Amino acid sequence: MSVTSTCAICGGLIQTSIPSSWHPDKLTRTAQRDMQAHMRTHSFAEILRSEIRQDLDEVPDEQRPIMIRDIYRNLLGSMDGARFVLNAPDSRGVYSIDETLGQIDIYRLWRSASRCGDPSCGH
Repeated sequence: MSVTSTCAICGGLIQTSIPSSWHPDKLTRTAQRDMQAHMRTHSFAEILRSEIRQDLDEVPDEQRPIMIRDIYRNLLGSMDGARFVLNAPDSRGVYSIDETLGQIDIYRLWRSASRCGDPSCGH
């Protein structure tokens, strides 16, 4: 006997098989264990993103932008009175401007990406 389950995160197929002489309940339990083992291959961030996406499906469309903003704000920082403050790791850049744009090709890519889109514009 066998059953195939689909991972909600990556869409991968998890195949579970047991001998035909075993009770069908064992197939269900074995499939659950196989799925749990597969889930351990995903990072915490992947699992969290998947759970957030599932929960957002239940939020009315007009409230989603507010909900998403609040989720990410809570993940990245906190309110200090009336001011939002990033957590320590998120308040510092990982690379300096020189490291990031130090190569001319990277600088040109950055300049082209930040153009306004008007072909006659000098930006």
